[in-house]
Amino acid sequence: MTETDTATSASAYARVRYRLLLIRLGASAGFLSALQLTGWSHAIARWWSARAANDPLIILGYLAAVGPLYYLAMFPLHAYSSFVIEHRFGLSRMTLTRWGIRELKQIGLSLLLGTALVEGFYALLRVTPEHWPLWATAGWVGISIVLTRVFPTVVLPLFYKTTPLQNAALTQRLLALAQRAGLPALGVFRFDLGAETRKANAALAGLGKTRRILLSDTLLSGFPPDEIEGVLAHELAHHRYHHLVLMLALSAIGSWLALSLTKIVGARAVVLAGLQGLSDIAGYPLFMLWLSLLTFVSSPLPQGLSRQFEWQADRFAVAHTQPPHAFAGALRRLAQLNLADPNPPRWIVWLFYDHPPIADRIRAAEALALTSRE
Repeated sequence: MTETDTATSASAYARVRYRLLLIRLGASAGFLSALQLTGWSHAIARWWSARAANDPLIILGYLAAVGPLYYLAMFPLHAYSSFVIEHRFGLSRMTLTRWGIRELKQIGLSLLLGTALVEGFYALLRVTPEHWPLWATAGWVGISIVLTRVFPTVVLPLFYKTTPLQNAALTQRLLALAQRAGLPALGVFRFDLGAETRKANAALAGLGKTRRILLSDTLLSGFPPDEIEGVLAHELAHHRYHHLVLMLALSAIGSWLALSLTKIVGARAVVLAGLQGLSDIAGYPLFMLWLSLLTFVSSPLPQGLSRQFEWQADRFAVAHTQPPHAFAGALRRLAQLNLADPNPPRWIVWLFYDHPPIADRIRAAEALALTSRE
């Protein structure tokens, strides 16, 4: 496939993804609105209230009823987006059976985490009705830190086979880079992504003693060592400059503000919705709609900050990759493999992109590489 053909396919793929994103947002909002406005949410909550012995069981029963309904309502769109479109553009290599198995794993993990989060949140509403925004924010930060720490050892192996990298020279090169960046890693590990997709990826996952370098088999097979080093240097920069901590802090502040605003307007909302209080699980769809609206309205701020962090990481990658132009080569290769949109609409970037457009990043990396050679 020529570079022109790749750019044409990338633009077509991006247009489809943008449409699906907007449709998914509308479909999700429509389902939650229907659940609340038709009285189904009240009916389900009242049915379980008459049969369950306590609030946690009522919430568990409610989620057991509403969760499958939501999944089934969104399933056609989800299957079309994650399976049909990915195959149509040659990005996915998954059989239907493998996709189904992965889907079951994701459902199981989502059920476990989602149920725990909802139960914990509503417990806070009941136990500390005056100060729940603060405690909910603290809980969210704590869970985020725990998940980051256990991701490489608990979550990732559920979906990908992970093994130590056998290439001793590349392993030493990447560990040395991490050491120079002040981020010593436990080791370099390969995870098998190629059975599912042609896309390539790398990450520095975990915290402290669990920190490790993760490289997809597609990256290892399709990229030369200097470009792999450039990709890792970019990931190291996020940790070196504490981008993850800063984004978590911003998320914590945003969550506290959103939940505090929810507490203020909640008294009025529960009356209009016929709820017994914020802790009434019958108002769950309304609560999710409200949080989705707040997230959408406020998204340009964290997305914009994330794009600035990506620029900083790109500059670090060029400065710490030998030769410097290798990082631009890695970006170009990633763009071709992943069918990244070279020229996304600015409003799409503003609302949904946490990375700058790939064409802009390539041009900037090439310019930096030229400057470093002068």
